[in-house]
This record gives sequence, C-alpha cells and structure tokens, in this order.
Amino acid sequence: MSHNTAAPLEYSELNQTASCQISASANVLSNIYNKEVTLTCFSNKSSWAISHAAQLFAKQNLGTVLQYQGEINKDLFEEILFKLEGSTHASLLAQHIELMLEMFQVLFEPKEIGLRLIACDTSLSPHFHQPQNLVRMVSTLGGLGERWVAPDEVKFLPLEPNQLKPEIKAPLPHHVSQLQDGDIALMKGSQWVDHEQSAITCASPAFYNNEFKLCIYIDFIE
Repeated sequence: MSHNTAAPLEYSELNQTASCQISASANVLSNIYNKEVTLTCFSNKSSWAISHAAQLFAKQNLGTVLQYQGEINKDLFEEILFKLEGSTHASLLAQHIELMLEMFQVLFEPKEIGLRLIACDTSLSPHFHQPQNLVRMVSTLGGLGERWVAPDEVKFLPLEPNQLKPEIKAPLPHHVSQLQDGDIALMKGSQWVDHEQSAITCASPAFYNNEFKLCIYIDFIE
C-alpha cells in the first residue's frame, strides 16, 4: 500500500488498522464480515507479464470492455475469455478475473452480481466518496489501484442549506492509501447493515504519465 504517489511502496504498519486489514493470505478477505472492518485486502502483487499484458490490453481497448449482471456461471467465464481473446497473455488476465469471481462466490453466495471490466487511462471517480452499495470487490491490473482513507481520517465539510448529506473534505495526501497492482480488495458500502454512516471512503485509481490500466469491479446485487 502506498501514500498518494505514482511509485509503488511496500505495505506499511501505519495502514494496518482494525478497519482496514491487509494480508498476503486470501483468508483475510473473510474478515469483511467483522463489524469494525470496512476494507480487507489480499496482497497479490501482479507479475511483470500480467501487468504488462493489462497495460497493452487497456491501451488498445479503452472504455468498458464488459458490463454484466447475473449469476456467476460457466457462461460468464466464457464471455470473459471471448472479450480478452487475441490479447497478450489473455489467459493470465482471465485467470485473475476468474479468481476474483470464485472468491466472491465462496464469500457471499450471490444470486446476482454486477461485473465491470473497464480499460482506463483516466480516473473514473476521482473524488472521494462512500459507495452506495452493499459490498464491492475491486482489483486493478497494470498499475496502482483504488485509493481509500481510513474511517478515523475522514473529514466532512459543513452542511450547506438544503443539503441532506455533507460532502467529504479532500483528504491530506499522507492519509490516502492505494491498492498495489494485482491486489484484490473488498470494500463495504453504505448498504451494509450498521455501516450507513461508516462505509469505506474511496476513489478510483489515479493516473500519471499516460498510464493504462484494467480496472475490475464486482458488486453484490442479490
């Protein structure tokens, strides 16, 4: 995890809090069920091959590569392979996405999910916000990923007239953490029980110097 910089840094003990848990073991993802936890991260740094493949694919396929809503099944896996077909190391990219889907299935047993594969060269949601969903699994291939702020570092602007909810104040740079290339994380949204006011505060990956990344999002729907 790094602090608001283009250069990846090693994970720091400063970012290991009760609400944000990170481990080299995928088992950490199940800790999302703990009441005080808002983010869990499986530290899964990409190899050079998969990172480079993602960059090339994103550069050649900018925009939404796949948007899907439905069950996690064989047809979905085949659709992912079809969308990646012909790209460098397509099987490596597909394996990463399939791993995410398999872990999501085991953890939540969803009847319906939303999956988005987006090839990006700019931040989709650059402003820090609290997602209005139940839970989301995120991963970025090709560079640094999703940014977030620990709950105790989140500050709000004064409530304006006719405003129902205060806006989040832009965090200080040293309070911002980022996923590494290949990390797989779960983030609680405001629809998670008892997290209406304490969902994760996050923003899309930042981009520097004509970067290209493949961003992967899985949302629980039902």
